[in-house]
Amino acid sequence: MTLNLRYDNPRDSINAWPNRARLVSDFLNSERPDLLGMQEVLVNQYDYLDSVLVGYSSIGVGRSDGAKGGEMNPVFFRNDRFELIRTKTFWLSETPEIPGSRSWGAGLPRIVTWVELSEKSTHMHFYFFNTHFAHDSDSARIMSSRLLLEKVDSISAGFPFVITGDFNMLISSKGYEILTGPFESVPLLLDTYAVSHKRPVGPAYTFNGFSDSTSAGRIDYIFVRKGMEVLEHRTFIKKLHGVFISDHWPVMAKISLKLPS
Repeated sequence: MTLNLRYDNPRDSINAWPNRARLVSDFLNSERPDLLGMQEVLVNQYDYLDSVLVGYSSIGVGRSDGAKGGEMNPVFFRNDRFELIRTKTFWLSETPEIPGSRSWGAGLPRIVTWVELSEKSTHMHFYFFNTHFAHDSDSARIMSSRLLLEKVDSISAGFPFVITGDFNMLISSKGYEILTGPFESVPLLLDTYAVSHKRPVGPAYTFNGFSDSTSAGRIDYIFVRKGMEVLEHRTFIKKLHGVFISDHWPVMAKISLKLPS
């Protein structure tokens, strides 16, 4: 599952974080995704979710300093199913190992937090990457797409992988074309929405802007390595008494981690 949580902004009126926190935690504890990538999470939001999501372990660092400064892209995983092998965060910039770095016209630092996990029942290793692309620079999204592919290829080393995130781009964009098209020797990515065995459930857009308007497009994605089977895809509409779960809808994909032999 992927969910842009919307950062804790008191100016969000009825949809401010204190009014959404319980809605978010109840939804996640009910759905119990095996793996969850979130975006726009401030440290107070992260600490809350880490304390109330039952049966999960989590990893998250701030994009400003690699510690607690700025928004996080945390990864949550069910600790009854998976064991953490290693984790790291890199920056979507010309200097990806330098905390807080940004490039290509992006106004803010952008990160990818990833984990290597072992499935306890099979001991199979796989990788989970979670990111949030720049909202203010098409060049940054294009270059971030290329860097993400290169990093995923070198880190995953032939193992299965999943990529979640708010990519701030539509399927008509150059960045999406790069991610889902042939790129040097990097394995092709599959958009789970496009290749799901079952017809996708829910709206065809993911950004709602705290509004019932359906004019916005699909900018939140779950990608998998080519060869992985995608069984289902669902976009949830979740509101309670006029309060939205976020300004993005949660997106879920049911997949098989196995690659063809």
